[in-house]
Amino acid sequence: MKQQAKIEKTGLMENINQDYLLRGEQTRRELIDAACDLFILNGFHATTTRQITEKLGLVAGALYNHFESKTALFEAVLDTYHPWLRIPEVLRNANGGTVEEYIRDASEKLLKEWDKRPELIRLHLIEVLEFNGQHIPSLFEKTFTKVSKTIEEVRAKDEKLKDVNVPLLYRAVLGLFFGYLMSDKAIVNKENQLKENSFIEGGFDYFADTYLYGLFNQNINQSKNKETK
Repeated sequence: MKQQAKIEKTGLMENINQDYLLRGEQTRRELIDAACDLFILNGFHATTTRQITEKLGLVAGALYNHFESKTALFEAVLDTYHPWLRIPEVLRNANGGTVEEYIRDASEKLLKEWDKRPELIRLHLIEVLEFNGQHIPSLFEKTFTKVSKTIEEVRAKDEKLKDVNVPLLYRAVLGLFFGYLMSDKAIVNKENQLKENSFIEGGFDYFADTYLYGLFNQNINQSKNKETK
């Protein structure tokens, strides 16, 4: 009987500990989501930890049970919601008969993902303006590692990427996505009306052709120059 009671008590404690961990993980995620919304709305420095906890109905010090500082919380927000994090997934699902078509399709898919929550681009701007880009190298490396693994998976199924330069491919997707995104925002006014119709003639297809063929032609010419030396 004592042995049975001990087993039941152990099982009960394990269930309690598991519930506690699950609640803790849920609270942590809720803090990340609340902080993300407030950082986007106010910026990093203008958002207080009290505002974040009050948004969730928590006591002021609850945040420090999960994050050692507001900066650590911002880093968790970046690791969860930064737009670059969608790149490996879209590369896995992209299609195209050539490398250029594949990158174009990946970029279009990335833009569609961005359209679901366009406000997330402000996280990148906050990182650049308020942190002087100090988190970008680690974020880039982390994303690039996932991109490399994804390309290896795609290569196993598709011959066209067999000899692709992975850093160049990643640079192409990043450049095409952010380049079009920034220029698109630059030609739209506060009422989301286009400023200069002549500037955007051809839209994304024109921008992609100009960017991709210029980038890849430059890479080919550089390779040829190295071979002739």
